[in-house]
Amino acid sequence: MNTCPVFRLNSRAHAVALMAFSLAAAAAAPVFAQTAAGTATASDLGPGRLADVIVTAQKVAQPAGKAAISITAIGGEELRTSGATNAVALSTLMPNVQISAGSSGSTDISIRGIVSTNTTEVGDPAAAFHVDGVYLGRPQSAGANFFDLERVEVLRGPQGTLYGRNATAGAINLITNKPGKKFAGEANILLGTQNLKGFEGMVNVPVNSTLALRAVVSSTVRDGYLTTADGSGVANTFGKNRDDADNLSARVHGLLSFSATAKLLITADMSNNKGAGPGSVPLATFQNKTGSEQRTVLNNKNEGSRDDKSTGLAAEFTADLGVGELTYLGARRTFDRNNLSSTGGVTSLTVSGFTQTSHELRLASNTGSGASALAWVGGLYAFDEQGDIDATFGINPFGAANPGYRFIQTPVTSKSVAAFGQATYSVTPTLRLTAGLRHTKDDKARDGRITNGAGTFNFPPGDNKAAVNYSKSTWKLGVDTDLAPGVLGYVGAATGYKAGGYFDGSNAKGDNTYRPELLTSVEAGVKGRFMDNRLRLSASVFSYDYKDLQISYVAINPLTNATGTITTNAARARNNGVELEAKLAVGDTGTLNVGLGLLDAKYKSFNFPAVLLPVAAPARPVAIEFAGNKLDRAPDVTLTLGYTRDWALPGGAGITAYIGTRYSSSYVLSNFAVATPVQYTQASHTRTDLNATYNAAGDKWYVQAYGRNLENRTVMTGFSFSSLTGNQVYLNEPRNFGLRAGLRF
Repeated sequence: MNTCPVFRLNSRAHAVALMAFSLAAAAAAPVFAQTAAGTATASDLGPGRLADVIVTAQKVAQPAGKAAISITAIGGEELRTSGATNAVALSTLMPNVQISAGSSGSTDISIRGIVSTNTTEVGDPAAAFHVDGVYLGRPQSAGANFFDLERVEVLRGPQGTLYGRNATAGAINLITNKPGKKFAGEANILLGTQNLKGFEGMVNVPVNSTLALRAVVSSTVRDGYLTTADGSGVANTFGKNRDDADNLSARVHGLLSFSATAKLLITADMSNNKGAGPGSVPLATFQNKTGSEQRTVLNNKNEGSRDDKSTGLAAEFTADLGVGELTYLGARRTFDRNNLSSTGGVTSLTVSGFTQTSHELRLASNTGSGASALAWVGGLYAFDEQGDIDATFGINPFGAANPGYRFIQTPVTSKSVAAFGQATYSVTPTLRLTAGLRHTKDDKARDGRITNGAGTFNFPPGDNKAAVNYSKSTWKLGVDTDLAPGVLGYVGAATGYKAGGYFDGSNAKGDNTYRPELLTSVEAGVKGRFMDNRLRLSASVFSYDYKDLQISYVAINPLTNATGTITTNAARARNNGVELEAKLAVGDTGTLNVGLGLLDAKYKSFNFPAVLLPVAAPARPVAIEFAGNKLDRAPDVTLTLGYTRDWALPGGAGITAYIGTRYSSSYVLSNFAVATPVQYTQASHTRTDLNATYNAAGDKWYVQAYGRNLENRTVMTGFSFSSLTGNQVYLNEPRNFGLRAGLRF
């Protein structure tokens, strides 16, 4: 296992680094005071000046530079310029964040070395994913909403107070463009390698002074990245390769403005993802092959098919009540999955359907001029999800000779209610104290059974039932101060909570539940604007203490003697790190972005329990000590660099060029589904993207050419193992090129 020779912090060294960082920030403030500037909007700034992004990460609108948290906010224009057209592309724009496409069509998010390893329908993400403030319970839904965005907000660190459970790693919020007061439209087409074809259309219609509508549709079709064959030894009979795309999404906003202080936003959206579906390759193929052969999958029983459907309906009402702004956000979402696939010659069929409803009611104090020294926000939250799962997998689940396993679970329920509040008190005009508290109550249950694939035999003990309930209070304490005009320093501590749950099996033969995941974080940071608004800089150091970190893997379960997903708790883990983000205006037409992440994430104590080892018989070998090993997908060093340059042309036209690269040091992927757990190393690598855009006068139309992953490096992004499929790895996208063109009116 590789380690970074230039960055290794133990607890004492981290404490010293934390104090040194705080002292350095305080000492540096007077130096920058003469050049630092306050918050400014784009209209206030001239050429070569950097405007701040307004965010709602703390449930109130504020400039990102004034938010005393670790946050990266990327505006819609910057997303377009950098070519970030999906959630995975966000990894190239910020440190200590890795987003990849995982199994079952999920979007796997790792922030500061924390990632959820259970992407099944009963698993919970470690990073909470939101669209316009609505939490998405199913990670499979996260990748279908990345279009027509105003901005993206990525919060690093536990968000236990304002976002609640399942936000131990952080939170991501996609903010979509809302209806405007002017008629406008846009049509974009996309052509690229792998027969990529895409379209995105938008129309904004102000119906009258009270009602405005905005409708968007997005479609993407692409051949698969993995060469998939049936292993018959003759010509490939499959018409589609795995890792393809056949996606259709749409969204409609309706904004009703009853008055200047009361509004209602109604949103309806849908998505349908089809094709052969996601795929993986044997670990040995990745390790022993080169070039395109690394992306070859043989011996598949079927071509694979995917039909995932998601719908959403949300209503957000806001009104100024004088004492504060009242917000109600209610949503209903559905997710239906029908996937047929082969992995390592093993066929699986999963049919599931889930419906979630959520309600949030909150009241926030006024923040305008003349506001009180006490700023606060409080509210109530309720979440209810119900679903059904019918999953069959085995060597030949549709034949009598070897029917495999079948998991029938109906219903599967998850309920959560919470009350929360956070307040900031200005002790002086430049010194503020913050305290927050949230109490959450969770109930999760399942009723089901495990049979053979034909449904004619129940595996002992037959039932596959579970019911758990937990309650937890999470808190936040912090202090922030204006070190100089436009320079903010902050220190804080916070806790995070991820609900416990259950895994495949039955408590009739042994306990099949796992405990909640708890996190305590200490962080200090400084952020500000310098050099007459030409430099925006933020830096932070943090230390995590994890308790009962949840680890999931697929193996033969000794409780049932059938293959299934098992989850256990690692006793403790610790993550220490440093982050630096800078944006520098280079002249009047260039912008340089730099992001640096240093991370030391390891298991502090992890006595791998013998009872959960995947053995066919209930033998109980000695426990395995895993302390000192690195956490998965936690590289010691990540470095992102991006440079954007504009050229003005006669007549008002212009050209914008962008080049960005991301370096990641090596990281590990773990196989816990063997008697002696093992970790596989993904070597250090870079990924470079390049694009150039021609914008016509008045931005009436544009043409953009792009190239992604110019190094054409094949990289492991995820890992899975079972006794039936063996070692399987998920891969990044290969080098690809494309052309975008759009018309605006």
